[in-house]
Amino acid sequence: MNFFARAVLPAVLALTSLSVCAQQATGTLNFEVKPFTSEVELKPKIQSQLESGGIEWGVKDGQVVITMVNKRFVDFDISHMTRFGKSEQVTLPAGNYRVTAIGLEMHTAFSVEKVLNKGAYVNEDVLSFSIEEGKTTTLSVLPVIRKDMTFFVKWYMPALLTSVVTDAGSGSEKVINARGEGSIAWPKYSGALKFVAK
Repeated sequence: MNFFARAVLPAVLALTSLSVCAQQATGTLNFEVKPFTSEVELKPKIQSQLESGGIEWGVKDGQVVITMVNKRFVDFDISHMTRFGKSEQVTLPAGNYRVTAIGLEMHTAFSVEKVLNKGAYVNEDVLSFSIEEGKTTTLSVLPVIRKDMTFFVKWYMPALLTSVVTDAGSGSEKVINARGEGSIAWPKYSGALKFVAK
């Protein structure tokens, strides 16, 4: 090995090591689902059914998707189901993340596809947060059964009051699955999250 190689090689290796470390910087997402509450009186059987429920979600490539629509209709890796009153931690690359919620209002229809076309919608990028190296960021979800989201006697859709909690404190709560002006109706949504049968 000549003098130039002996002098330069250690520097190259050091830079490579720094680059690998930077790529591997990770932090923790704590996905916390609080016990649900209700603004309406629930029968014991309904109460018991809701207590056994939870929230389906997935995270990849800087995006968190929370869905009220069955995951077989969603083209995203919805690999987590966190029960009410539980939490789940995942290690993620440090960086910025966005939250998208897929909501659902129930309507009578003769097929699942028609139910989706009438009642499903996408709320894109309704919340954002950062994962910092070596730190934990909590996505806190409070499910609330609200009168205005109760569609008929046997169907209860919780409003998901969601906030970001870090070492700096807690952000304001936002209902991420409410239908609003920014919601994209399922038939009109042509983004990457809609599963299209081939």
